[in-house]
Amino acid sequence: MERLNTYPPNWPAIAFSIKAGAGWKCERCKHPNDRPTGHVLTVHHLDGNKANCAAWNLAALCQRCHLAIQNRIRMPQTFFDAFLPVSEWFKPHLAGYLESLKHTPSPNP
Repeated sequence: MERLNTYPPNWPAIAFSIKAGAGWKCERCKHPNDRPTGHVLTVHHLDGNKANCAAWNLAALCQRCHLAIQNRIRMPQTFFDAFLPVSEWFKPHLAGYLESLKHTPSPNP
């Protein structure tokens, strides 16, 4: 039986790929991975679901930024970019999320 909301078996390879793709820098503050200063690079699941490893859902963030945004982003919420600007680092993730909605069946047929 598959457990929901758990890391997949290939999580180390996925996390490595996301960090490498970000140039081993935090997407939000741009600080490089640097353990002595507390800028340890992590991979955050923006929707909170560890089983969802879609590229749009995974952000390379230092521990400081990870903790700062954790539980503050709700992917299903409505984003009003025209009224409240979306952070530059987050725009590609939001675009991917919105694109994924086009390919997800509606729960109410």
